[in-house]
Amino acid sequence: MIQTTLSLEAKPTAPKADQPHGFHLQPMQKGGLLVILLGILYLRIWRRKQAKSLFCSHCGKKNPPHQSNCQKCAAPLMRVD
Repeated sequence: MIQTTLSLEAKPTAPKADQPHGFHLQPMQKGGLLVILLGILYLRIWRRKQAKSLFCSHCGKKNPPHQSNCQKCAAPLMRVD
């Protein structure tokens, strides 16, 4: 009778890498997000500066865009869009 030897070798298990906890971004991703946020902030400031100043048709004084009457002569300011 032929005997065969069986060997039950257990493969050593590799230690599992620690999984990162939380949300981590790579440096390039952080830089990209920073550029996008700065661009959005710049556009918001630029749009606010583009608000048209109102000029009084009566006295010609320059008035801020939120005014409805002239600061100098109290004449109504007409908005031309």
